[in-house]
Amino acid sequence: MADTTTYRFADVDWHIPVSPGVDPELAAEAGRQGVRRKLLAQGDSGFYSQIVQIPPHFESPAHSHDHAEIFMVLDGSCTVNSEELEPYDMTVIPAGVEYGFVSGAEGLRFLVVRGGAAGFSSAS
Repeated sequence: MADTTTYRFADVDWHIPVSPGVDPELAAEAGRQGVRRKLLAQGDSGFYSQIVQIPPHFESPAHSHDHAEIFMVLDGSCTVNSEELEPYDMTVIPAGVEYGFVSGAEGLRFLVVRGGAAGFSSAS
């Protein structure tokens, strides 16, 4: 039987999201507003996953990543590139494609899954 890895959500600490390419000052400000994440799988069998929590009415500026991602709403709602998403709605964002989002009135918690550790590029 193959080895498996289990991540228990309660055992993973929240932290402010700072990825390669993110301006540390902007990340710190987002953290002060309540943005946080828990990193789960980080390369296990090629998967990178995280849970991100966003406060109400938070606007994430347009940006892109160097790996494709699945973005699935778990709680709350958001608008991603003019598309309204509610719990269990998902969007697939190809590598290098710019997107931004605004969380809804109740905030947002979402799951991100990628095939690699993604860098961040701010839109010009």
